[in-house]
Amino acid sequence: MAKATSKKKDLDASAEEKIMAAARVVFTRNGYAATTVRDIAAEADLNFSLVNYYFRSKEKLFELIMLDAIKQLLSGLKDLLNDTHTSAMEKIDAVCPKYMDMLLAHPDLPLFVMTGIANNAISSPEISKALIDNNIFLQSYFLKQLQELYNKNKLAIEPLHLVMNMMSMLTLPFIARTMLLRSGTVDMKMFRQMMEDRKQKIPIWLKAMM
Repeated sequence: MAKATSKKKDLDASAEEKIMAAARVVFTRNGYAATTVRDIAAEADLNFSLVNYYFRSKEKLFELIMLDAIKQLLSGLKDLLNDTHTSAMEKIDAVCPKYMDMLLAHPDLPLFVMTGIANNAISSPEISKALIDNNIFLQSYFLKQLQELYNKNKLAIEPLHLVMNMMSMLTLPFIARTMLLRSGTVDMKMFRQMMEDRKQKIPIWLKAMM
């Protein structure tokens, strides 16, 4: 009996993961409003009723995926940004390659989150709270260090501008990735090589702004 229960749990977990992976693909491709549960079921190659069985509604499924995406996208660098033993420049050297590695492992995350925001699909209190709670850059010791440098005239750019530039340099290529690939400007191998290159160059560019 215990083995049967364990096997059912494994099957449930596998089906849920498959549905969530498929849903993220479809939501990113079609947008929230244009996506249906049938679209998600077709992408996952599962019965339509199974999606409803595990997640009850498109809204609930989107909320769960968005919460997970926000956590991955915004919370993975908290310890580095709040390290009181490293300078602001050392944080830039540590954060940029680590964040880029995460984006290379999950290249659809920035576009998925931005699409959800742009389509006004984020209406649940849980998602709004997650965006605030995981706003790690604006609540970090790193920003405090930048502000202290700026107050002492040792930083040539306003702290918020520097943080926005940092996030833009890291995430915007992934938001534009599909357009670049479809235009034939780059292929996937070239894109990945460019992102590996940017891991080294972005800290140099940011320090030049400082």
